[in-house]
Formats: sequence, C-alpha cells, structure tokens
Amino acid sequence: MELIPSPVIVGAFLVGIGFFFGLTGALIPGPMLAYVVSDTLKKGALAGPLTVLGHISVELPLIVAFVVLGFELMDSYLSQFKFLIYSLGGIALVLMSLLILKEAKSPLKGEARDNKVNMRGAKYAYNSSIYGGVRFTAFNPSFIPWWVTTGYLFLLQGFERLALTGIVLVSVGHFLSDLAWYSFISYSFSRGKNFFVGRRYGHIMLVLALIVIVWGVYFFVKGITGFF
Repeated sequence: MELIPSPVIVGAFLVGIGFFFGLTGALIPGPMLAYVVSDTLKKGALAGPLTVLGHISVELPLIVAFVVLGFELMDSYLSQFKFLIYSLGGIALVLMSLLILKEAKSPLKGEARDNKVNMRGAKYAYNSSIYGGVRFTAFNPSFIPWWVTTGYLFLLQGFERLALTGIVLVSVGHFLSDLAWYSFISYSFSRGKNFFVGRRYGHIMLVLALIVIVWGVYFFVKGITGFF
C-alpha cells in the first residue's frame, strides 16, 4: 500500500524549502544588509523587520507575476533586459552609497543620535525603514536574476505539490527567512550600539558604503560587458 504524505507534512516541507532557498539570498552580504546595519545604528532593533516589510512589498508582486504570466514567459522576457537591469541597478547602488558616505562624515554621538530619531517621530522613522527596504530591493541588480534563476525553482516545487497553495507556502517560508535573518542582524547590532558611536560609527558607515560601491561597480561592469 502506497503511503500518501499528510497535507500538513507536505505543507511544512514546502515552508522549509522556501526558508532554505530564501537564506541562499539573504545570507549573501549585499546592499540591503549594509542598509539594515546602517539603519539599526540610528533607530534600533525594529529597523531590520521594517526593512524586510518593504522588501516583501517588492517581492510579492513579482511572485504574482510569475503565477499570472507563467514561469517560462517571465524568464524569457526578463532575460532580454538583464544587461539593462545590471547597468542601471549598478548606477543606483553607487548613488545610494553616497548617502551612506554622507552619514559617515557626520557621525553623531549615541545619545544625540537617539534624540534626533525621537524628535522626528516614530511614524517617520518606521516609514523611512520600510521605504529603505523598497529602494534597496527594487534597485538591487541581483534581485531579478536571483528570482529568474533560483527563486522560480522553489515556486515550481510548491506548485507541483499543492498548486497555488504550495506557492503560497514556499513564499511564506521565503519571507520568514528574510525576517529571521535581518531581525537577527538588527537585534545584534542594536545590542552593541553603545560601541558604535563617534569615530567607530563613522568607520562602520564607511565600510558599509564601500561594500555597496563594490557591488554597484560589479553589477555595472557585468551589465555593459556581459562578464562574470
């Protein structure tokens, strides 16, 4: 007699697949990681989860597009514009790094920086973190290539097992991986924020800006030459 897996077990398996494949993107140091660290040093542990909320708001429409338009059509269409995506995205990342460099040139003392955030108001602080997640996702050149090479594979896994429900489950797992990782990063840096003040704060902002610049130049060269 053939054993039929329980829907609960299959569902948990699909969430696990989404979580695992999500980590393959989240664990790679990139522009969004640099932004989360920078934002955490200014606002605290909530910066990570709120940035992920903005990140998800960009990913969700793409997942819907894969479902509505079909996986093969999306892959074929987007592959024609990869060079443009890489080039423009690389320029955008370099421009974003200038904002981080500006922050590095004028580091604030820990208490003064916290007071400044409080004066802005919680609503502004929260919204700016969400918008940061949107910007550093939409203008990240690796975002589309990752989804058309790796992302759609785990969506197919979900579809083959539980149809649209399977796609939802693996997507939830993917979102949870981003939330878990960036919340951990944000919490860790917020616990040590008293260490990252003054010159130390400026130095870490400089390092983060350089990371973003390297990624920007890499993607720009990849876009205009087709190398890598």
